[in-house]
Amino acid sequence: MNDLQVPGGILWFRVSALLLGIGLLVWLAIEEQNVVSVLFFSGAICTWLAIRILFIPSKKSKQLLLRHVLVGIGAGLILAPLAILLMAIKTGIHGHGTPDFSVEQMQMVISRVWVFTLSGFLLGFGSGIWRLATGRDDETQREETCQELKIFTI
Repeated sequence: MNDLQVPGGILWFRVSALLLGIGLLVWLAIEEQNVVSVLFFSGAICTWLAIRILFIPSKKSKQLLLRHVLVGIGAGLILAPLAILLMAIKTGIHGHGTPDFSVEQMQMVISRVWVFTLSGFLLGFGSGIWRLATGRDDETQREETCQELKIFTI
């Protein structure tokens, strides 16, 4: 099996996961209560997962747009619960008498689930249209990627 069939075999994808993990560890140690940083890391994780799912080879190229849209909606839907989970983990690690994030901040994140879902839908739709506009199927694109990135594989 060729390592380049899924993004885990591509060096940049592995390095991006490593950098995301290091960034999360550094962020957990910093004393701050900014919701933007939580949403940034949640969005980065959701984006990474969406790319991972979309690079899995599929025999049904006719459902490409639907696949992109569904992955985008799914990424948007899990962003808020993931942000709440990161808030809880950071609060639990620091163990203060008062939590790092207030209940109002958590409610603000939860109340914006529809915004994240709509954004995921639009990004999925846009990426699906772009992929259809290139006119290449998964197999052709995978072969070209293998040839272009052959020196970067592990």
